[in-house]
Amino acid sequence: MTGPRLVLASAPGGSAFMEELFEVVADAVRSAGGRAETHVGPLPEDDDDTVFVVVPHEYLVVLPENQRPRPDQLRRTIAFCVEHPGTRTFDTSASLLPRFGGAVDINADSTEELVRRGHDVRRFQLGYTPLWDRWGGDPDSPRAIDVTYLGTAEHRRSALLARAARDLDGLEVRLLTPPHEPMVKPRPDFLMGRAKHEHLARSRVLLNLHREASKALEWVRVLEAACNGCVVVTEPSRDLAPFTAGQHLVVARETVVGAATAALLRDGELERSIRTETYRFVREELDMGPSARALLELAADLAERHPAPARSDRPVPTRAVVAATEGPLAVDTPSWDPRFRGEESLGAEPGPDRRLAARLTVERAETARRTDGVVQTPAELPLAPSGGPRADDLDVLIVRRIGDPGVAALVDDLARGTTLPGRVLVCQDGTAEPSGPKPYDVLQHPIPRGAGHGYNRLLAESRADLVLVLDAGMRCSQHLVARLLAAVRAGADVAHCPVADVQLGLVGALPPEARRLARLPYLGSGYLVRRTVLEEIGGWPEDPWSEGLEHHGFWLEVADRGDRTELVQQVLLSRVVPDPPARPVDLDPQRAWAVTNAKR
Repeated sequence: MTGPRLVLASAPGGSAFMEELFEVVADAVRSAGGRAETHVGPLPEDDDDTVFVVVPHEYLVVLPENQRPRPDQLRRTIAFCVEHPGTRTFDTSASLLPRFGGAVDINADSTEELVRRGHDVRRFQLGYTPLWDRWGGDPDSPRAIDVTYLGTAEHRRSALLARAARDLDGLEVRLLTPPHEPMVKPRPDFLMGRAKHEHLARSRVLLNLHREASKALEWVRVLEAACNGCVVVTEPSRDLAPFTAGQHLVVARETVVGAATAALLRDGELERSIRTETYRFVREELDMGPSARALLELAADLAERHPAPARSDRPVPTRAVVAATEGPLAVDTPSWDPRFRGEESLGAEPGPDRRLAARLTVERAETARRTDGVVQTPAELPLAPSGGPRADDLDVLIVRRIGDPGVAALVDDLARGTTLPGRVLVCQDGTAEPSGPKPYDVLQHPIPRGAGHGYNRLLAESRADLVLVLDAGMRCSQHLVARLLAAVRAGADVAHCPVADVQLGLVGALPPEARRLARLPYLGSGYLVRRTVLEEIGGWPEDPWSEGLEHHGFWLEVADRGDRTELVQQVLLSRVVPDPPARPVDLDPQRAWAVTNAKR
């Protein structure tokens, strides 16, 4: 089969995912006897033998306006649609389709919806490709990762992952939740190409969750897993066919996907059966050849109906403006503090309570002249019966502020861990310490001095090389200390993990990036750090205007210095106090933000 030459074009700076997908489609077209090549950048000079293929919602948005295709080129271009109904990007694609000569879609539900809206769209059925297969069907190949999740950060997904955390505790889990923005290179939370497929070949289960209001199966992600023997557990989807639930994948209600995943991993026979049958099915019955041939036929029709104009007759490039659907720093993972909206907060006019925040400076100065309190050390630190070996080079620092719950439950969690800290030091910052014996050291501040001051005082009392920094309003997994400690001993200066929040889902699920931290305090407590790092950056900020931003100030310094950080991609912490009391950043965010950033 011959036909016109297909050029599958991606935009520079667009998602690497689209480039990878086009490599697979081009390979299928060539296997079907056609001519196809991939291209990055503006459409090359065309002739009567060339037809283009682009992903509309990305190519016409990411590409600079003066480099976008001319109207006559778009008439010789096939829109390759990949988004699901219920998402903003789907609506963007649908609005752009009238400009194109033809369109195909990889999803059944979106094809149906686009046809219902009056567009002529054909289905392109994805299937097996050797470009994705890094497993080869070997049933004895090792799989060290129990559960993998690959999906952009978004509130609904994040809430479901937070709910599933308890069911997945104790398993080897990797949650990769990058922000929803074009990914052009690998990140700690974003794998590309061979690395992604090798990761899936080492994973037993892929957890699949829908984005926004979509109810359709994420076909590319599911097929990549199937090609590598990774069993998929997904929430209900409208378009499972030609897959069959229970035979090719596991379907569970969104509220119990974690429990279903854990149950599957306990049933080794079922897991192996699904893995083997799904791999056989995609190799033998999901052939992309028919779709590739249909794409070539559509291209031949466009080439015949819309011949390329002579060079002298080609119109001036279009100047139509297409609004971007995502900002340059789209952060769907929420801020550590739900009331802070980054730059959006900075333009707000200060309210009448501004004088209360300004008064803090005077109050802190007066408090500083009083005693800080004395660290009270218990006679011994009892261990829970299930406690593991002690890491004497690691101490835990906890500050309890007004409004926080008591620390007894958190300290009990730590005592039941598979690895125990050397000491637990607690600062009661303006809060009362319960009477009676306790398995931790106590620093009492009768009058609040601020969390930054509390952490610095606790650090001065600690002698450990490593410190785990927590807030009182937290609970932790028994594996927290062991897994963060393993990351630091492997070379990281700071190790942290996502935190489950009862209101927001996951917070702190991204690695520290200076450009992102300059706009949003999305990382908070829940990190293990080398003492030398804290000493070099001078500890935590104590300025009253930094109250509530102490951890953000720490992360700013870490990002600016380029310290080695490791995001342990599993939920090992949860917050039980999602809404702390008012602080300066609530009363006058512009000034608080300026003071915090001025210290960099």
